[in-house]
Amino acid sequence: MAKLELSGITVAYEKFTLSNVSFSCDEGEIVALVGKNGAGKTTTIDSIMGLTRRLSGSVRYDGQLVTGANEHRFKQKIGYVGASQEFYPGIRVGAFLRVVSGFYPQWDASRMARYLSDFNIDPSKRLSQLSSGMKVKLSLAIALSHSAEIFLLDEPTSGLDPIVREQVLEILERLARERNACILFSSHITQDVERIATRVLFLVNGSIVLDTDVKRLGERFVKLRLDGPAVCPDRGRRKGVILNDRFVIMKTSDALPEDLDKLERAPLGVEEALIFLEGGVDDAPTD
Repeated sequence: MAKLELSGITVAYEKFTLSNVSFSCDEGEIVALVGKNGAGKTTTIDSIMGLTRRLSGSVRYDGQLVTGANEHRFKQKIGYVGASQEFYPGIRVGAFLRVVSGFYPQWDASRMARYLSDFNIDPSKRLSQLSSGMKVKLSLAIALSHSAEIFLLDEPTSGLDPIVREQVLEILERLARERNACILFSSHITQDVERIATRVLFLVNGSIVLDTDVKRLGERFVKLRLDGPAVCPDRGRRKGVILNDRFVIMKTSDALPEDLDKLERAPLGVEEALIFLEGGVDDAPTD
């Protein structure tokens, strides 16, 4: 049974629709939402949190339908890190945590103290004095201190320096491995996705167009070099997406044996798969 399950989630705004989004996240799984800006990553996470009004669809936790009657209990099990880490800037960390602790019956003050120490967060500092990375770590510490089982993170490593990014990624990996947590995170940093995700969901224009194991991307797509001595057949160019006049990306099922024999394969990752699914770089900026 899935720890978290979305079925047919649809959210409509004036100029954007998240359409019929369905997927699940199991215990110990790290699932990444990938797509260009405006593809629906934040809207998907917000719909789980009840921060946006759904036209249709449902959310289940441990197989139980989340409704108004049990939504509070469901949120007790969620560790949420939003895209914008905006806290009350003038309050000190310690005072802020005393307020937050009142919302969680299972709050563990000793555990919070341990994470503040592990993450090098000074409780006497004002929230405005914390860096972006420290604010992300503080959100994770809060989630860890009220026994969250599901972690929803919207661009958790965006804007962080490489060292802090690596620390956050290690924390997420450890949560999945040691606490069997279900982790769903959005990111435009494809290296992070390839580094820790077990599955990746590709969002294009508000719809999930591919749900796959990260390690199986090479079975679905192929990236071939065009800057070698061999000439790419016209069919390959028609079926694929040309990248910088140096590569063609196509579905493996569309590649004929002569394509693979003549042309040299190049490493293919999440970013190249997204470019193919978006139809090319002109329509698919990945930042």
